[in-house]
Amino acid sequence: MNSLKSIVENEYVPISAFVELNKLPTIDSINSYTSDKEHTNEIIQYLNWKKSPNELVTFCRAVCETHIPKKFDFLIDLLDENGGINVNAIITHALWNGFIPLNFIDLGYKTITIIKFNNGIPERLNSLKEMDKADFKSRFALCSKLNKEEIIADLKNCN
Repeated sequence: MNSLKSIVENEYVPISAFVELNKLPTIDSINSYTSDKEHTNEIIQYLNWKKSPNELVTFCRAVCETHIPKKFDFLIDLLDENGGINVNAIITHALWNGFIPLNFIDLGYKTITIIKFNNGIPERLNSLKEMDKADFKSRFALCSKLNKEEIIADLKNCN
């Protein structure tokens, strides 16, 4: 796992696709990666997790190292003329390379995240495609309102 610092100045987490629950790791698949080691708190929390209606399971390619749980207050939407909407969201789980629950999103890795939205999942996220059918273009990202303008500009330059 990566220990490099962020490759971006401002912390944000892209949301590239949604992940169907049947694609999430099971206890058997987690055990196959962790061998006979004792389960970490993150693994135990994940295995005890039950999806609620205000949670979205997503896929991202990490652009910065982010410790979990992580709160965000803005959802970038590059198709929105205002740049996005205010949200109250927290990433509660991160699955490194989609297999192992960790307490951080690791820079440069494909990560499945579980995001809890306090006021319900924003309707615009219904346009996300399933992970196996996504084109992975950056439209959505979670960030802080404080640095949203700079992140939006950076994302528009990348597309």
